Amino acid sequence: MDYLDLCRLISQEVKAELIKALSETGFVGETLSNPYSLKSTHRVDKIAIEVIWEKLKDYPCNIYIESAQITEKKNAEFTMIIDPIDGSLNWDRGVGDPCIAIAITQKTKDIQLQDLEYAYVEGFRSGDYYYTQEGMSYFHSHLLQKIVPIHTAGKTELAEATAYLRSGYSSAKKQLEKSFPLFLLCRDLRAIDNSAMEICEVARNAADLIVEARQISDNFNLLAYPILKNAGGLLCDLEGNSLEELSLESEQVVDYVICNNATLLAEILLILKRMQQYRKYTHDNLSFEF
Repeated sequence: MDYLDLCRLISQEVKAELIKALSETGFVGETLSNPYSLKSTHRVDKIAIEVIWEKLKDYPCNIYIESAQITEKKNAEFTMIIDPIDGSLNWDRGVGDPCIAIAITQKTKDIQLQDLEYAYVEGFRSGDYYYTQEGMSYFHSHLLQKIVPIHTAGKTELAEATAYLRSGYSSAKKQLEKSFPLFLLCRDLRAIDNSAMEICEVARNAADLIVEARQISDNFNLLAYPILKNAGGLLCDLEGNSLEELSLESEQVVDYVICNNATLLAEILLILKRMQQYRKYTHDNLSFEF
């Protein structure tokens, strides 16, 4: 099966329905199912999920979709794991680069992060997309209409690095408690909270690292991992432990570090460790008060 064609078709149909809904409502702001939780599902998530279910109903595959019921089929030959809109809040607001993230494995049960064999990510605003093929990762620039293979070759020192350090979703305190020195030591700071796109951007050296320490991201935020891995990038938890055995069969919260080279990763992990030790010995939880 040509996964690229299937993923592109799903992405195009989801995007078409989202634009159709947007044309009817305009940028009305947040459409949260639970207005008291910024991490709640949005109206557009439900639209995307319905499109995906309809598109895949006749395919012999299990379907795992974030914030939706798992669909398992007796004749399943593979499993598709999908974040239909990574960045729903950004889509509602008309900012950032909300995207669809799709990962595929031949396994149909007991699926871990290391089992993902294929990944596809497409930005709904930029039109850029990334995918894996035969052990390599590729970037299609919508602006240039050009496809290029990508390989990590980022900055090896934090003082020269561009970092995606997340502080949104009312969780800046948690991020700062664990990673505050990084905010001061990096050359440049960016973050739009579109995880899959940001991972792909690290894979093509548009940025050098991501640290997620807010305890609000889930394993669906890591579906772009095959693209990062094939390009030569690295993923671990905040202590440097591998996340390859992370289960993908149910949603679970995960903090992580993503980096495009081992030298820089070692520096980041040392800083995070020292920060942890500082908090332990001083009992300082960085309780910022104004």
